[in-house]
Amino acid sequence: MSAREPRGTLRRAVRLLDVDLRRVALATLLGTLALGCAVALAAVSAWLIARASQMPPVLQLSVATVAVRAFGIGRGVLRYLERLVSHDVALRGMTNVRTTLYERLAAGRTAALAGVRRGDLLARVGADVDTVGDVVVRGLLPAVVAVCLGVGTVVAMCAFWVPAGLALAGCLLLAGVVAPALAARASRTTERHAADARADLSATALGLLDDAGPLAVA
Repeated sequence: MSAREPRGTLRRAVRLLDVDLRRVALATLLGTLALGCAVALAAVSAWLIARASQMPPVLQLSVATVAVRAFGIGRGVLRYLERLVSHDVALRGMTNVRTTLYERLAAGRTAALAGVRRGDLLARVGADVDTVGDVVVRGLLPAVVAVCLGVGTVVAMCAFWVPAGLALAGCLLLAGVVAPALAARASRTTERHAADARADLSATALGLLDDAGPLAVA
């Protein structure tokens, strides 16, 4: 199997989800705001601790104190809303994939289906569809959120000090592009073997259930 096939297969499977772009945009916005609140909370908290060590008048710290509370509450609330929307997108997409899969199985040729083990069909209808749904929640949406927030953070950092912004951009590229690419390349073969193992396990389990009577007699 070539290295391009898994990526192409995943791309086609995600297309079958037929997700609502408006819901995806809303989930991305909520996720960006939630993660932005976390970044802002860390930045404001660090400034507040450093500034408080200088013992200024309390009124000079009041805005930062309120901001810490607001960012802390906003992070939790926005993260909860983002999870609701993103999982709704994934579940609706998984429903579309299963409906399309059943329709194609019903309209498919009997000879073509006869050559597929029931364990393979069970794995594709069950675990494989769940995996495609997980790609949206654990892969695509977090990546888009990371890109949006990363660009915003680099721009904000450059506004304070350009070298710091460039250094942050380089670190984000290493952590968000180079490292995941190497990890994906290393795990592609393992994931393919795991999918085959799940199909074999399902086929073996179904075979044992079908032959339960003769096995009991034996």
